Amino acid sequence: MLATGCSPKVAEQDKDEPAGNFPVQVLSAQFPVDQKLAKNSSMQIVVKNAGTQRVPDINVTVKCPGNGLGGSFDTAVSESDVADPERPQFVVNQIPTRRPRTAPPVDPAPLERSSALVDTYPLGPLDPGAKATFRWDLTAVKAGPFHLCWRVNAGLYGKAKAVAASDSPPVTGEFKGVVRSKAPKAIVADDGHTVIVKP
Repeated sequence: MLATGCSPKVAEQDKDEPAGNFPVQVLSAQFPVDQKLAKNSSMQIVVKNAGTQRVPDINVTVKCPGNGLGGSFDTAVSESDVADPERPQFVVNQIPTRRPRTAPPVDPAPLERSSALVDTYPLGPLDPGAKATFRWDLTAVKAGPFHLCWRVNAGLYGKAKAVAASDSPPVTGEFKGVVRSKAPKAIVADDGHTVIVKP
């Protein structure tokens, strides 16, 4: 009875998502491999619809396959006596959005979301030949090695699948690097307002 009660909800969620393979091309995937504690950085992935059909909902998942937090912006501490073992390795200041952000933003909340999926960031439909730019503004808050996995999806529920166009890079990838524990050296300029970060 419990399974029967949940089934219509699942069907209702993905009823408008077409099934099939949608060719996409990953034009670039960039993230600094050498990070510093408390320093801001940007992770950017640019994709193009290389097919002839509209991609239902282009999105990127930042997480390694499998259970747990592996390959996401969060990590887990090894201590067994903590109430919540989840800890951020990178704080997400801003997530990808369809339209460019205004500065300052009208909405003071930096993490407005169009999906309830925690590690997945959708930008909506993508027409043939069009490009989508996914950009995350991040701050490293935990020193040590990092490993972020990402994959491009054509839909949110698995029926629409993103596949690499011919002679194109895979629609999955990873960033590996290290967050150094020494914070960047910063000074205030002569105007009393500008902060200069020295190498």
